[in-house]
Amino acid sequence: MSDEQLPYFGRPPARAPRPAAEARTLRGRRVILSLPDGFVYDVRALSEVLMQEDGPVVEVATEEDYFRWMFTGYPPMRTAYPLRLVWVD
Repeated sequence: MSDEQLPYFGRPPARAPRPAAEARTLRGRRVILSLPDGFVYDVRALSEVLMQEDGPVVEVATEEDYFRWMFTGYPPMRTAYPLRLVWVD
């Protein structure tokens, strides 16, 4: 099938990130971290919201580590971030 035979539907709509606190589920979803140095993309949530003594957190890993875990079972390095710094992509 050539490009000329495919219909053109236009540009996909932009997606606006939402606070992770508003999401029903987080595990496995792509998230964005809002940090003082800027936004960090290509991150996946490894957990749902967890309560720690400092407040609610979400454990995350890089997308590379996340998919390595899914394909090989090798556990990723987990880092917990405060829920208020995590956005769902």
